[in-house]
Amino acid sequence: MSCPSPLPTDTAEQSADARLRSLERHGAAAIRALSGVRDAEYRASRLKIGGKVSQFASPHLVADFSETSVSHSRGVVDSLGLRLRHSDAEIHNDLAPNHPFGRILFDVFEQLRCESLAPPEMRGLRSNLDTAFLEWCSQSHGNGMTETEWGIWLYTAVHMVRARLVGTIEDEIAEGIIEHHRGEAGEFIGADLLRLRPNAPDQRQFSVPAKRIAEFFTQLVGDGDDDATQERLEARFTFFLPPGWAAAEVEGGQGGPSGGGIHSAETDAELDAVGGYHVFSNAYDIQETGESLYSERRRTQLRAELDELVSAQALSVPRLGRELKMLFAEPVSDGWLLGMDEGSIDGGSLSLLVSHPGYEHIFKQNHLQPKCDSVVSFLVDNSGSMKSQRYRAVAVLLDTFARALSLAGVATEVLGFTTAAWVGGEPMNEWRAQGQPEEPGRLGETLHVVYKDADTSWRRSRGSIASLLETKHFREGIDGEAVLWAYRRLLARQEKRKHLVVISDGSPMDSATHNANRDGFLTDHLRDVTSHIHRRGLVRIGGVGIDLDLSEFYPNSVDLDLNGTLGQASYAVLQNLFSP
Repeated sequence: MSCPSPLPTDTAEQSADARLRSLERHGAAAIRALSGVRDAEYRASRLKIGGKVSQFASPHLVADFSETSVSHSRGVVDSLGLRLRHSDAEIHNDLAPNHPFGRILFDVFEQLRCESLAPPEMRGLRSNLDTAFLEWCSQSHGNGMTETEWGIWLYTAVHMVRARLVGTIEDEIAEGIIEHHRGEAGEFIGADLLRLRPNAPDQRQFSVPAKRIAEFFTQLVGDGDDDATQERLEARFTFFLPPGWAAAEVEGGQGGPSGGGIHSAETDAELDAVGGYHVFSNAYDIQETGESLYSERRRTQLRAELDELVSAQALSVPRLGRELKMLFAEPVSDGWLLGMDEGSIDGGSLSLLVSHPGYEHIFKQNHLQPKCDSVVSFLVDNSGSMKSQRYRAVAVLLDTFARALSLAGVATEVLGFTTAAWVGGEPMNEWRAQGQPEEPGRLGETLHVVYKDADTSWRRSRGSIASLLETKHFREGIDGEAVLWAYRRLLARQEKRKHLVVISDGSPMDSATHNANRDGFLTDHLRDVTSHIHRRGLVRIGGVGIDLDLSEFYPNSVDLDLNGTLGQASYAVLQNLFSP
């Protein structure tokens, strides 16, 4: 492989425009020489192939030759040449994540993969790549990118992946910026980082850990603006995107009800018959999503309020995610780590040993990593008694848990239960019209709310979860049926381990049902339902009592005081319920 000719230096004879055209011509020649792509051109800070702009999101691929240093410009064209040489654009686009933030990171990781494939003997080229990257780091320190939440995580992700693929750089400022965040993320993506370099020669193999890392940081940032326009996305990522980069629209919409999983041997009839419970009429029962309860404008206001409440907790969500991963994960074999310097001999690497006698990385190791094949469903009481300040604390708790569990790889549902009307509603009217027969059974209209289903990410559910901060739908509570509803949803899931957490501040109460039936009709049913679930053992169930002891209904239960600020004990409820 011939080394591309260097870019010319400044001369007094050239005008500024002539110098710029000359630099770009030489840059394009270097790109063509390194990549073998004959129709590559570089004009106006953009790479063009066959006259069409090739759009990369990698920050150090932007160079205005009239402003940047010659060494930076050399690094840019060398990097672009390696990208064209080693990366298939169609494969890359097919494999890229949908969300703009994830796409940016995935694009950068692909670029760094290509740079890592630069021949070791081309030391000048490698020095040019380092220079371009260091200058971008310096620009990032001064343009405010690292002062935003998404910016600091993006900056951290790029440095972590580059260190694994290309090597570390000597930049004390950068090290100081990413030190804390690198520690927060390392435990989650450490295994995938180890897989990057051994898989760098194969674009498809490399994309698997690269995409997981990109999606992890996307979840961490929690950018919920799925309907952002091109202009708004470019404005948000103005310090990062090259000119003309096209951000893909993200498919919107809340996922449907959880389902499609294995069905338990328990039939609906068996569940409905638990404790001899009966219903006068279920024709008026309703199931809604958090999005359908209130207008988009109202949910936007509620989400902003919830974000402020969550931020005030000063809690490390990544740290909580690590703790929850330790709670719900099991070690499983996850393939082989290739290119190791000890372990079992990798037959596929023996040819490298023959051609390079000094090559030592010919071993492979069986890789075990924690995997969370679990689902957690939170069922929260939306009765009127929760309208005190405690409902705000519950909303913060559930939003934080949903985000942390998502980082830990645990599927999560957030459900709520109340009634659609006060004191019975239409079933009550029908019962009266029929002469008020004795022991009619449940007379209320149930309202079950899906704030987040297990197949929808926390990011896409943010607006729906925010409806927990509005209490207009908080009325009465028919707990036993709500627990059965959440239980059925879990039985339909594919996950191996299923957990149900019921959050309540009191006993079941539906005035119409209570007045027309024997004492204890609703409380006995709740007790029978939870006892049945415990005996069956298909779902682990626990109760969280808000200022109340729920051990009467949930033998596996904890009490939670939400009158003050949420503390560490508040976020330890899952460990207290489900630790071995």
